[in-house]
Amino acid sequence: WVLANRLSFFLWNSPPDTTLQQLAAENRLYDELLGQVDRMLDDERAWRFVRQFAYEWLRLDRHAEMTINVDRHRDYTRFVKRDMAEETYAFMHRVLHEDMSIFTLIDSDFAMLNQNLAEFYGIDGVYGAAFRPVPVTPEQRRGGLLSQGSFLVGHSDGTEPHAIKRAVWLKERLLGDPPPAPPPNVPDLDPDTPGFEKLTLKQQLEVHRENPSCRDCHAGIDPFGVVFERLSAVGRHETKRRGLAIDARSVLPDDTEVEGLHGIIGYILEHKRDQFALSLIEHLWAYALGRDPHFADEAEIDEILHDVQLAGYRMRAVIRSIVTSPSFQQR
Repeated sequence: WVLANRLSFFLWNSPPDTTLQQLAAENRLYDELLGQVDRMLDDERAWRFVRQFAYEWLRLDRHAEMTINVDRHRDYTRFVKRDMAEETYAFMHRVLHEDMSIFTLIDSDFAMLNQNLAEFYGIDGVYGAAFRPVPVTPEQRRGGLLSQGSFLVGHSDGTEPHAIKRAVWLKERLLGDPPPAPPPNVPDLDPDTPGFEKLTLKQQLEVHRENPSCRDCHAGIDPFGVVFERLSAVGRHETKRRGLAIDARSVLPDDTEVEGLHGIIGYILEHKRDQFALSLIEHLWAYALGRDPHFADEAEIDEILHDVQLAGYRMRAVIRSIVTSPSFQQR
């Protein structure tokens, strides 16, 4: 009964249905557990899990609370904002429902769009209000979570993109490497710097790093945010800002040179695959159990990562391995 309840609230956000109750009553749930996981993920009630987990993991509250400067971005309407959140939910649901590779979350050859959002992004040939998978090319820059408006808008300042917010989100949410909190009384970007208003954000950050109290922390953060500079506060691709060409080239802390969105996507897929997989596992594990992992949980989480590797990094393999883990099954 405990397992039936934990499983149902994990994947459906609701009490067990008749099938789970019957299996628990007959003491057969452990034997049929993986089949029940697939049944539940194929059910429409799995949307509840997708929405709640995505909202928490990806910090979609920041998108919901962001106020955009409508004088600067006149066609960013409340309908576009609504559809950006739905894009992320629909994308996460498809990756889970179709049991795709977890790395599809980083880079995909499709986007989940309806007509309203496709027109906002500048993608032709999408008609109607329903969201559906739309093939996208690398040039359209619309594959994976890192290109989605819910992330880009939520980590802007409402007028311009915000490299530091985007970098911290990437390191914390996708790579499991949250940067340290800023020290007390750390200065903001100094607008009194001569010619400050004419500088690109990359140049402003370079000035900021000249302050000894800022240099060390920002050296490990800023390079991960500069790569998003060609994506505006509302998630559109730009080549110029304030009349200046946008430079999205960056040298990461390990001295790897990357440029723009494609550069950071390629870097994660080539150099940080297991780091991303482990971060996703930890966030899902914490969501399933209702607590953050501790030092004593490391061996168990490493074992889940091993199982996911053997299963080809499939999305449902993460769910199955968590559900069959000792922590999930213990009282």
